[in-house]
Amino acid sequence: MSNSNQVSLAIPPETVEQAKQYYAQGNAILVPYLLNLTPDESKALPKMGDKSYEFVTKALEYLKISGTPMPPYTNVEEMDVDLKGYDTIRQILQSVMPTVDLLQDTMLLSGSEAYLAALVYCNYLKGAANANVPGAQTILDDLSARFPGRPIKKNVQK
Repeated sequence: MSNSNQVSLAIPPETVEQAKQYYAQGNAILVPYLLNLTPDESKALPKMGDKSYEFVTKALEYLKISGTPMPPYTNVEEMDVDLKGYDTIRQILQSVMPTVDLLQDTMLLSGSEAYLAALVYCNYLKGAANANVPGAQTILDDLSARFPGRPIKKNVQK
């Protein structure tokens, strides 16, 4: 376990508020156009990735050619609208994802460092409780609620 401190994050509150306001503004602008799927709905849908995107684009190009054989129920105009909608959302995601990735990475590292420090403290308390340091066992018992099913050996006084 490394004791190196790779992050010491202290974003000024006014910067946090400003960023939250910008994202709230963007959210308010986009929400009328966006849909919310349930996990089951999302799971049931076929997904379009880079290779599928090329396939769909090529299929749409063929469908737009007059005389191309197609099922009578195919709505080429709606397919075109759907693909343009996909492109639009993808452009927006491409602009925000680098920031989202940085936020997630920084949150992961900050949380990891704090969690490791808490684990080190817990291990210290185990030794302190074994040495009968007053209050150590009480704190250890309280913190051990995080790890149910892993009983900590209580210090038995003789």
